Amino acid sequence: MGLLAAAATDEVVTTMPEALVNTALGMGTVFLVLILISFIIYLMKFIPDLLDRSSGKKEAAPAPKSAPRPVPVPKPAPAAPTQTDDTQLVAVITAAISAAMEQEGTPVPADGLVIRSIKKRY
Repeated sequence: MGLLAAAATDEVVTTMPEALVNTALGMGTVFLVLILISFIIYLMKFIPDLLDRSSGKKEAAPAPKSAPRPVPVPKPAPAAPTQTDDTQLVAVITAAISAAMEQEGTPVPADGLVIRSIKKRY
């Protein structure tokens, strides 16, 4: 029994450093690849400048600068709609709903309909 225990202990002693080396190499590789990817992403901001330079060489001569355009005068904002009394609108909508319900044969409540919200669509 003592012989088996000694062999198992020797395996653990030799495999533990190998495991640590494998772990360090794996994690190091992952971090190096992540650093490489972040560097590539950083370099991507320079690509539009390079493309502009290469397309600029193909043009014969730059266009002459024209006179500056006049700045358009902003139009005044429309006046805010005033608060209106919508009771007439609510009455018309309620009458239309009750007429539609009567036409379908749905009983209209005796105490009237309650309109909880009206969404305006433009």
